[in-house]
Amino acid sequence: MVKEGVDEDKTVVILDGKIEQIGSRQEIRFPKGAKRIDAKGGFMIPGLFDMHLHFYHDYGLAEKYLIEEVKLPVVNGVTTVRIMDGQENYLALKKRIDKGEVTGPEMFIASPQFVGKWPFKGKFSGYMADSAAEAGNKVAEFKKLGYSEIKLAQFITPSVYEAVTTAAKKEGIKVTGHVGPDVKLYRALHARQQIEHMDEFIEALLTDSTINNGKSVSDVGVWNKKTAWPTLQYVDESRIDALAKRVSDAGIYVTPTNYFFINFFARGATGEQVRNMRGYDYVPAFHKKNVNASQEYFWKDPPPEDWRRKYIAVRYKMVDALYKAGTRLMAGSDGPEWYLAPGFTLHSELEAFTEAGLSNFAALETATKNPAMYMGIEDRKGTIEKGKRADFILLEKNPLIDIKNTRTIQAVFMSNKFYDRKALDKLLSEAIVIGSVAVGEE
Repeated sequence: MVKEGVDEDKTVVILDGKIEQIGSRQEIRFPKGAKRIDAKGGFMIPGLFDMHLHFYHDYGLAEKYLIEEVKLPVVNGVTTVRIMDGQENYLALKKRIDKGEVTGPEMFIASPQFVGKWPFKGKFSGYMADSAAEAGNKVAEFKKLGYSEIKLAQFITPSVYEAVTTAAKKEGIKVTGHVGPDVKLYRALHARQQIEHMDEFIEALLTDSTINNGKSVSDVGVWNKKTAWPTLQYVDESRIDALAKRVSDAGIYVTPTNYFFINFFARGATGEQVRNMRGYDYVPAFHKKNVNASQEYFWKDPPPEDWRRKYIAVRYKMVDALYKAGTRLMAGSDGPEWYLAPGFTLHSELEAFTEAGLSNFAALETATKNPAMYMGIEDRKGTIEKGKRADFILLEKNPLIDIKNTRTIQAVFMSNKFYDRKALDKLLSEAIVIGSVAVGEE
């Protein structure tokens, strides 16, 4: 994963959790008493990152299940995650994982999400940022608590946005998340915010910024079938390359989360297709019930098919243009939205990158090298090199031939522990309890 291609017939020597040697068997000096693992015929890639993940606890699952939930990314080869709506109990869980008390991925935890209001029926999780002065002060507080970034979500006003980004710059902490229709893309690019979901990108392609007051299908607008979806008729795809260059020139990273947005809002799924989704058995029963209601609401009267097809095409073309313009893209599942069980869906997001036009290697970089660079840990993760942490997956099949082969996991090495297929299956069997929880906070 340093360069594209397969480096064949190599032996990797690990000492105290770090890669000591990489070379042919003839070149390697084996430490006395070393344990040997035969991975002949397999393919080693770096452990994967999921850069946009939540916990079922955000939706009402009892805290006691967190130690089961964090096993799911590991089983799926996801050894590093970024939690996008922090809580102090997540920080405590991170410490337990770091100490080796709980099996889970390395976690980076963004702050409780800043929202301007919360008009939704679901459980509120985050910080109500309705005062610019108070929001600015909150940045320093969250940094002191140990959050890795400041997370922005819906309905943020321009004044609050300016206060948060100014305070974040002063405190030396990154800002990530949504870009709302009041904030606008130009302001986010100027602030060099790391952007999730490609928010406000489609709005920037409208032929006339006054159409529906400049509000299209980004963020919560995607639910608005009456006034937002019709704006897709006025999206000028010839503007995509210029927009991609603007984003690239800003030097920011982008997490598209295309698998979720395209499949929930544009393709849809039958009941049978949902039940056959990977990881479906690990979605809590109460969450399935809530998502079923949301899906029924949206799809009982969906936007016209030609608008949905354009939505898919524009999102894919935008990703391809961003990549070609030099923007660093990162893989994020946005699980457990919809029926997206942690870990399982990251592989679907990699497939979405290739559907957008990226090579299999470039798709892998979105979940390895790129997020390691963004998080500032490329000296120890993201590629397999001497001196870096031994953090990798052993696959049965070559993902450079077919990106779906990232699912053919035979073993995972992380935190100086080797999990063979039997150990991974054991973690799966332990985590299955999550799927049977019928009531939130049970």
